Amino acid sequence: MKKLLLTVAAIGMGMSAASAPTAASAQEMREVDWYNISMIKWKSGKGERAHEIIEMFEKVDEALGRDDVIDFHMQTGEWHSIVAFKMKDGPAAMAWKENPYEKEWEAEFIKQVGGEDKAKALWAEFNDTILEEQRHIGHIDVGE
Repeated sequence: MKKLLLTVAAIGMGMSAASAPTAASAQEMREVDWYNISMIKWKSGKGERAHEIIEMFEKVDEALGRDDVIDFHMQTGEWHSIVAFKMKDGPAAMAWKENPYEKEWEAEFIKQVGGEDKAKALWAEFNDTILEEQRHIGHIDVGE
């Protein structure tokens, strides 16, 4: 009996879902580019070293043909740097167990710096330059 009820419920849900308009058919999606945004305060005297390491990160991006990171060096306000990383798959990128784009980036970084241990040491050093960081998700409208 329980199996029969589950089957009837599943059929009923399928029929109601099929007859209801989807979000895409009911309303057209806006064209937007999604970004993961980091707002960073550097520890005193550590900003220069942080940017030396960031230059290494930029070389990885160049090797992979990526040019979609926006790095603001702030002149006013409480943050020293605001960096926007384009989310290739939009918010869905946050659902990856292992993001293939990040894996590709990590592999190239390890190659460029001379091994996994050196890469880990550079990440640790970079993280040690950060006094405070906030992360946000935002978008840019690209089509109207």
